[in-house]
Formats: sequence, structure tokens, C-alpha cells
Amino acid sequence: MKRKRIFDFDTVIIGSGAGGGVAAHTLARAGKKVAIIEADHIGGECPNFGCVPTKALLQAAETLEVAQNSQQFGIKVGEITVNFNSLQKWREKAVYRTGTHLGDQAYKSEGVTAIHGRAHFLNKHTVSIGKQRISSKKFIISTGTKDFIPPIEGLKETGYITYKNAIEMKKPPESMFIVGGGAIGCEFAQYFSVFGVKLHMAEFAPRLLSKEDKEVGELVQAIFEKRGMKVHVGTEVVKIEKTKEGKKLVYFVTNGQSHQTCVDEILMAAGKIPNTDIGLENAGVKYDRRGIKTNSQMQTSAKHIYATGDVVGPYAFTHMASYQSRIAAHNILYKEKVVAKYHAVPRCVFIEPEVATVGLTEVEARQKNIPLKVAAVPISIIGRSNTSNKDVGFVKVIATAPKGKIVGAAIISPRAGEMLHELTLAVNLGLTVDDIASTIHAFPTWSEAVRIACAKLQR
Repeated sequence: MKRKRIFDFDTVIIGSGAGGGVAAHTLARAGKKVAIIEADHIGGECPNFGCVPTKALLQAAETLEVAQNSQQFGIKVGEITVNFNSLQKWREKAVYRTGTHLGDQAYKSEGVTAIHGRAHFLNKHTVSIGKQRISSKKFIISTGTKDFIPPIEGLKETGYITYKNAIEMKKPPESMFIVGGGAIGCEFAQYFSVFGVKLHMAEFAPRLLSKEDKEVGELVQAIFEKRGMKVHVGTEVVKIEKTKEGKKLVYFVTNGQSHQTCVDEILMAAGKIPNTDIGLENAGVKYDRRGIKTNSQMQTSAKHIYATGDVVGPYAFTHMASYQSRIAAHNILYKEKVVAKYHAVPRCVFIEPEVATVGLTEVEARQKNIPLKVAAVPISIIGRSNTSNKDVGFVKVIATAPKGKIVGAAIISPRAGEMLHELTLAVNLGLTVDDIASTIHAFPTWSEAVRIACAKLQR
């Protein structure tokens, strides 16, 4: 008679960010013996280096601009100064309030064993952490991503910073070249521009925020250029040299034309690559350059091993990771399985004004041959725009024709992230433009623009 194997743990989770932490708490509360392994900071990227500190800094930048522009409302303030040491203390306070400084305590209080170090699979049920070996019946991999650094000639020798360095800068440089026009590049462009940094931004794709619809990227570029930034789309950075004065000479090509500019610092924001170098081959887990392959239940090719978060995709968001983590935990605990659905994932970029999108872009919908009707309205037509003296932005709604089922939306507006959620609910539940257009919206709110855009599509 075959003896039942005894494991050290019921589930071992690799990575303590949202993709791993949510599952750890859920499984432990259900009575499972759980361990969580973290190679860096407890809590992962979001509270330590990503979402929380960057949004805290962006809030500081927004506050500075409000003070600088207060005269438009008849308010006069004295000399406005910035204390960057105090600014960093504010960032640290925001991070502290997430509770990550408590380290292992939150896990230990629920009976979760926290282990520090880099995990490496030795076989399908065993990982090593340094000289330590532990076995588990099941695993969840949530190892996240790392910065992609393109092979630009002279980049390593000249030096550069990443977003992790950028959030800790005691004083911004006078000038900066940002490589990458995605969400990270755009948010740091917003932040540094407010504090007077002269900026260049290069994006290889034809527009900023290239995964969104054309008008989104084009308006963001126009907003940035109005701020004084030099935005170069369809651009490749080919070489970097250090000058005798210690500055950085950047050579780049746009539409076949060669250019160069001299800056004090280079910020690399060219995307992320998954952290898959953990012995996945030894565990029978399939992956490629985009990350670990999973089914809709978050199982990998090794059915007792699950994967969640940025290392899986399809989106690198904290809310995506926690969603997948809940699904993995549920499917480990219960026979009745749930599956991940990605048709209604909100996507936000916290510049000013904010960018928020959900569902299909118009291009994606047309590629799927979905009969469409599309409407966009400028935010300048609503009362809140008048009372706030902010008129740049729009709400775009993408719906099926003729029934008007909402399949996607895009917003550029102050507080767009909050405005988006009724449209996210609509995409998730299959609601129509009639459903939103017939719902009373408070006056004066930014969300009135959502109702008006939907009303334009009513039959």
C-alpha cells in the first residue's frame, strides 16, 4: 500500500505582494498550514516602491499646482517653496501607513510562516531558500516583474535611474530624459514637470499609452507638450554618452531622423519583464517571455502549482493581482471552481487630468468585428468643469450596435479613476447605454459626462 506523502506545508506562496499576500491570509484563515517566501520587501512592489509612494508624490505635486494657481479663484498666497526633505518624509509616511513596516508580524499573527530569501524549485514539491529546503502540497507563484532595460549603447556605462530611485530623489535634476511612454513614464513625467524639471520623453510606439485608443495618447501628449515637455513618439534611443561636464548626451532617432539632446539624468521606464528565474523547469511549469502560463483557474501546467499577479498578466495592476490571488485561494480550498475574467479590468494612469479606461478599445472591438456605436463628449460641457475651471478631457463610450451593450470606455478628466467604475460595472454585467443614461446623476459632478456620453448612443 502506497504511503501518503507528508509535506512541510499545505501551501507555499512565493512572493508577498498582492498576488501572494491575499491568498496567504485567505488560506491561513481557512485553517491551512501556509508559508510565504519573500526575496525583497514584505508587501511587494506596490506599497514599497510602486502605487503608494508614487501616488503620494503625485498628490504633493497636485497640491503644489493648486497653490501656484490659486489666484484664479481670488486666493492670494505668499511665496511658495518646496522642502524636498519634507516631501520625502510625506512619502515615507504614506508607505508607513500601509503597515509594511510591520514586516512578518501580520502573517505570524495568523499562523503564516514568513521566510526571507530567494526561492528556487528543486522538484515539483520542493523549493530551496539558500540552504533551507521546504516541501509543500501546493504552491502559488507571485514573483512579479523587474524593469526591462533595453540594450542601448553606453547606457550602463553612463548610468541611469529607475522608478525605485526616482521616488527617493532628495532633489530633482534640472533636466531628464524619460525612456518609455507607458503608465510609469507618464506618471513620473507628470511629477517631475510640476517641480520644474526640463523633460524629454521618448516612446518607441507611435503614441503615448500605446495600448489605449489613439485619442487618449494624442491628448496626453498635447497636455504634456503644453507643460513644456518635449515628447518624441515613434522614437528609438540608440546611444548615450557622458560629457566632460558629467551630463548625459542622448542620441535618438525619430521617423528616420537623428537627434541628440543633453540632460542631467535618464529615467528608464521601458516596461517590465516577469521574474521567472526560480527553477520552473524543475517543477514542470511552462512559461515564456511574457510570463507563466496559467489556465482560467490560475493553475499552471503543473496542476498543484498556481500563479498570480504580474508574473502572469495580462495586466500589471495591484487590483489584478489581488483578484487572481482570491481566485487561486478559492480554487485551492473548494471543489467548486471559479475562473478569472478579464473583460472588465479598470486601467488608470494618475496624471493630471487622470486617464481611466476599461474593457475593449475601439480598435480592439473593430478587430473582433463587433458592430459598434461610439460616442465621446468633452468634459467642458458639464457644470463641474465650469465650477472647477478645468475643461481638458473627454468621456468616450464604446457600445454594440444596435442594442447598446457597453463593451469599453475611456475617460480623461479630473478624478477619472472614480468616474470609471460605473462603466466598469456596466462592462462587467453587460449593461447598456440606456441603463446609465436613464440613471439620475448628481449635479454638478464629473460623472455627468458619463451619462451624457451614454445618452448620445441611446436608440
